[in-house]
Amino acid sequence: MGKTDRAWYALLLTQAKYKNYVSLENDSLIQVAVDYFEKNSDREQLAKSYFYSGCVHREQEDISTAINLYLKSLRTMPQGGDSVFLSMVYGHLGDCYGEQYLNSAAIDAHKNAYALCGTAHIDRALYALLKIGDNYLIKDDSDSAFIYYQQTKLLADSLQTSAFKPLVYKNIAALYNERGEYEEANSYISEAMRDIEVEESLYSIYFLKGDIMNHLNKKDSALYYWNLAKYSFDIETKASAFDRLFELNKEQSRWREAALCADSFIVYFDSIQASAYRAEIGDLMDNHQLEIHKYALLKEHQLAKKKMIYCFWGLFLVLALIYMWRDRCRKNKYIALQKQLNENRAEIMMLSESSAPIEEKSAELHDLKEKNLQICISLFEATEGYKKLNELKNMKPGKRILKIQDYRERIIGDIRESFLDVMNNLRENCRSLTNEDLFYCLLSLLHCPKDLLLGIMDASSDAIKARKHRIKDKMDTVLFDKVFGSDNQKLM
Repeated sequence: MGKTDRAWYALLLTQAKYKNYVSLENDSLIQVAVDYFEKNSDREQLAKSYFYSGCVHREQEDISTAINLYLKSLRTMPQGGDSVFLSMVYGHLGDCYGEQYLNSAAIDAHKNAYALCGTAHIDRALYALLKIGDNYLIKDDSDSAFIYYQQTKLLADSLQTSAFKPLVYKNIAALYNERGEYEEANSYISEAMRDIEVEESLYSIYFLKGDIMNHLNKKDSALYYWNLAKYSFDIETKASAFDRLFELNKEQSRWREAALCADSFIVYFDSIQASAYRAEIGDLMDNHQLEIHKYALLKEHQLAKKKMIYCFWGLFLVLALIYMWRDRCRKNKYIALQKQLNENRAEIMMLSESSAPIEEKSAELHDLKEKNLQICISLFEATEGYKKLNELKNMKPGKRILKIQDYRERIIGDIRESFLDVMNNLRENCRSLTNEDLFYCLLSLLHCPKDLLLGIMDASSDAIKARKHRIKDKMDTVLFDKVFGSDNQKLM
């Protein structure tokens, strides 16, 4: 059997079991359909899979999961989907809300169910109206409950037979009884007794009938119906019937019967209390286990949070130490370069003032100035301007044009500061050069691309060419070739 066949088999079998009141032991079967249709495009079948999965969880008394699955079913169903199915989902959702005492939400869900099923499915419409009335009654809104019960009655009367009709008549009778309209109440409860088919519901009707007869001062009839109600399978109906019988027998001075009824009432009441205590203890134990679990999760969360904080601060400390170490290395390197530069300056000054032969002195001066240039380049490489210059070199031309103006001032300042000795040496060799000429020479020595050079100097290509020719006329050939050598020419 393929995956598709297995999914359809799981969905249809679960649906058949549910509709025929066969116990759904677990959700492993319907989960096959859910897993398959979640990966499939058939959203209608996925919605049905969610619904029947919710039915399984509801049967297992996992109401919160059932509610979530019913809501997922409603969200998944395509627009304009099967209205009868949607009505069924809303009906089940309303029942679950009612079991959780969320009566307002239950009323809204049943109203949606009623609106979707309309008059085409009267049994579903009857159930929805009846449940709306029941939830209003639980909310102590008897007027609204009475309105919906009357609507249910009118709809039920249009059918020749309906399982809901006795329940509707019984609820209306109970409302009339609460209002003190006992004749009306008696009329409706009598109709309910005539049409009832479920034996267990009959006992609750007997109890209400006895209550109404007592209010009508028909004590013997009340005694008769309460005696019938005491055989109910529902322990609360039994206890209530014995309580009423005790009061009536005491009122009529039948002490022996009153005592027997009182004993029976106490037995059943104690049983009810014991059940309530067991349920309360069970809830307390569940809540206790839940609180223990919450506390364990809280401690685990706090521990994880502390670990994250420690890791963050540890990482921050490591990064800070690395930054400080790198900054110290950079500063030490800068100090060492400054020291080398000062020593180089001193050597140049001493050599210039020495009486050594001119040829020997010129060669040594040339070497010292070359060394001076390399030191200045190293100093510039330690600046922010050098980083920004490299950043501009690596940018695409379009983006570079936009960024040059932002970086221009920093680059110019760091170049002038780092290459002060080189500029002085160039000025000594060619005193007619301006500051802009000297800066252009430095950019050429740094192998700056043409478009970047134009942007930094904020000049046109023709202006740069004219400046270069002017420098060539003022500078000796050897120095010019050194500044604007063949490598630089390629870049220009």
